[in-house]
Amino acid sequence: ELLEGVTGLAAAGMLLYMSFWLHSKASLGAWQRYVNNTVSGALARNSLISLAVIAFLAVFREGAETMLFYVGIAPSIATGDLILGVALGASGLLVVGTLIFLLGVRIPMAPFFQVTSVLVYYLAFKFVGTGIHALQVAGKVPATPGDFLLANGFLGLYPTWETTAAQAVLLLGAVAAVWYIRRLHKAPREAGPQAQQAG
Repeated sequence: ELLEGVTGLAAAGMLLYMSFWLHSKASLGAWQRYVNNTVSGALARNSLISLAVIAFLAVFREGAETMLFYVGIAPSIATGDLILGVALGASGLLVVGTLIFLLGVRIPMAPFFQVTSVLVYYLAFKFVGTGIHALQVAGKVPATPGDFLLANGFLGLYPTWETTAAQAVLLLGAVAAVWYIRRLHKAPREAGPQAQQAG
């Protein structure tokens, strides 16, 4: 229970970061700027090694997050379900890769990143609840029950104030992050017409 709780919370932290990153790149312009700035920085130094290291670290980071995600979720589901999920994910990746590389199909980036960020946030939200609950079962975190608090295994909701408070903070943080990112995306659009008028 202690290991499950710690890995679950660690996985939730990485998934929250990933959800914020995905949502911030939901704008096609933001995504293109991110890719161009990263690659241009490496090319400006005239170093193919730097470009190769950037590509490696990007893939390695995703792989590390994926492995931590599986470590966090594995104790909560049956082995057969885990294998089925991995097989479905690999099949979906194969289909998407084929469409992109062989048929030249372009994925609409904004909806893709928005849906993915919501899915990742849901998993992080659930991991926080199950992680704290596991630590409560292990006796490392106090458990203060509330009669009217919700319990739902699918969402990772448990009727204790500790789990509920942590997940409420996550919800408030998500609202603040969405507001902040939208302001960032709105500022360049507002600055454009103003610059034209000034010119």
